[in-house]
Amino acid sequence: MASNLKLLYLTLLTMATATILSSFTMPKGDAVKEVKKALEGQIAAWNKGDLETAMTFYWNSPEMLWISKGGTEKGYQEVYDMFLQDFTDRSKMGVYSYEPLHIEQVSKEVVYFVFRWKIELDGKRLMGGVSSQLWKKLDGRWVVTSEHAS
Repeated sequence: MASNLKLLYLTLLTMATATILSSFTMPKGDAVKEVKKALEGQIAAWNKGDLETAMTFYWNSPEMLWISKGGTEKGYQEVYDMFLQDFTDRSKMGVYSYEPLHIEQVSKEVVYFVFRWKIELDGKRLMGGVSSQLWKKLDGRWVVTSEHAS
């Protein structure tokens, strides 16, 4: 009788596990790869001194959030104006490079990306730190909706 009870328990456990696993579906597509490609596109534009194109990788919305040691800025235009003020001379934008630290697909259309970054000009470090970006797929393209740069 104990043997039948074990068999029943094993059967129920197997059925429960199969039900749980079958209800989970992996997100389609390779969101992480797409976000890495988008970040590479943003960096390439930056390194060409093309701030306008680099900014197209941010969500063009008043809800876009920028967080830095100085506090928060909300809104695409406000962040863009901040960059325009800081880099009036495009030759001073320097060379941007990064090292991935953590990346995870939060959902089918959301990726969280953390990386170490630096900007160098004439072999000297201008600035750098760690950034965490929340990328969302909106209207068919990946954009940064929130960034914390430190």
